[in-house]
Amino acid sequence: MRIRSDELVAGFPAKQIRELLRQNDQYLSVIHVAKVLGLRGKKALKLLETLERQEFIEKSDTDSDGTQYWKLTLRGSALSKALFSAPVSRRNAEKKLSEFIDRVHSVNEDSRFLYRVRKVIVFGSFLTESPTVGDVDIAIDLEPKEPDTKRHSDLVQDRADKAARNGKRFQNFVERLYFADREVRSFLKARSRIIQLTDCGDGVLKIAEHRVIYEYQ
Repeated sequence: MRIRSDELVAGFPAKQIRELLRQNDQYLSVIHVAKVLGLRGKKALKLLETLERQEFIEKSDTDSDGTQYWKLTLRGSALSKALFSAPVSRRNAEKKLSEFIDRVHSVNEDSRFLYRVRKVIVFGSFLTESPTVGDVDIAIDLEPKEPDTKRHSDLVQDRADKAARNGKRFQNFVERLYFADREVRSFLKARSRIIQLTDCGDGVLKIAEHRVIYEYQ
């Protein structure tokens, strides 16, 4: 997906909304709006409600303290991956994909990561014959390395505790719960502007041409 750099979404610059959705692809609340855009209270809630009406997000869970969370829709996921930059050469895109697969192997072999990458699927412009690529759209499927659910939960908590001791700040329990998962995703993306990550369960794969390029054995 490509959008104009001067385009507005819900009354805000598209780049700002894209950043909000991109940083909070698992969950979104007024807390995250305040953190990314500096809006608080009713202004933050109004923005979320506007994004919901425009079908970029939809209501998800409610926390024990009453905090409402939203999740990205298919349209919101597309916006979170939208590009403003110029296309890159296919050769560069292929190099980035090769480096990504190297990181997949690193994740699966490194015990400090609590999840392994079970599957990698490529879709979007990379699968065309074009000499240039807008980005490298990749869907991944993660699974816990520890098969015992209780043991895995304990390891996730321990990992978050260690990160907190090293200076990581968590806004709430949900962030702690997803830390180990996001840690893997962050490592895989490696801050690349070309690599755009989503999950294998993303609805876009139902309508887009795609190809499995890696499966854990």
